[in-house]
Amino acid sequence: MTSLRKLERDFAHADAAAVAGLLAQLGDEDIMARFGLEARLADLQEEIARLDAVGDEPTASAALFFGGRPVLGQRGIESEFAGTIITKFQDIVAKVLAHETNGLGQRGVVANKAASTLHITNIVRGSFGFLLEEAGPQQQMVETPLRAAVDEATRLLDAFGEPDEEEFRTAIETIDDRLLATARDFFDIMCSNGATLRLVSGETDRSFGTEAVERAAERATSTTVHDSEEILSGQLGGVLPDAHQFEFRIDPPQGTIRGRIDRALSAEELSRYNRDWVNVDARARVRVKRVRRNDAVVRETFTLTGIEAP
Repeated sequence: MTSLRKLERDFAHADAAAVAGLLAQLGDEDIMARFGLEARLADLQEEIARLDAVGDEPTASAALFFGGRPVLGQRGIESEFAGTIITKFQDIVAKVLAHETNGLGQRGVVANKAASTLHITNIVRGSFGFLLEEAGPQQQMVETPLRAAVDEATRLLDAFGEPDEEEFRTAIETIDDRLLATARDFFDIMCSNGATLRLVSGETDRSFGTEAVERAAERATSTTVHDSEEILSGQLGGVLPDAHQFEFRIDPPQGTIRGRIDRALSAEELSRYNRDWVNVDARARVRVKRVRRNDAVVRETFTLTGIEAP
């Protein structure tokens, strides 16, 4: 059961327990009140049974619960804060979807942004929050690209608040600079407003207390991403066409580098690389992504785009 389904089930169980408690307090003379509460309890038990039986939803959904200074318990939330932070979350999802599908350019309009649209479909309890869902087909059978993008956006935000520094660095290996900038805005807004967050999507249920929000904001500010196109001289160790991975030997201190292969290179071309260029002097054209924390390189990844003669 996904975390969102579990949330609905937990809420229904909490309501059922509250109604059962009220019933236990009623005297014999409270007949009408008893009828009403018994009917409500029966409805909640049916809802719990339905949630137990239903399968995982293949469309996108996320619940964001806010606490802290902008929130008045379960009564309300500052409108300016709520509108801004939900917009930033939507922007992160849009950029993740573009990055995973058509690619996210360095500037300009985010590709296919309309396909990333989430709708606020409910106000949810647990401090004060919003349920965002994809308006997908009612009979959708397979996981949608937007569902995958929302889950990845949640995983990425989770990484910024993760106490373990190494897990954070591993999680952001493939992050895009525009996506990083939006995550920075998201946590800056959270931090400056003294807000806390519980974010639920798919199997992820992550709480950001004050310490986690401050840690995430600091990481987003001190992390930078730089992409470059480089040509490296050395020898091809080999490529794995199915896995789209390569190994290339260059002079120390780097020695052997490994990474992904651009999807634009066909299986036929990769087979030719194995046939013609393994252990032969060559030049590799690569895209290099360097992730820096406080100006120190913490992650370096390579994507092969071509092999040519020296």
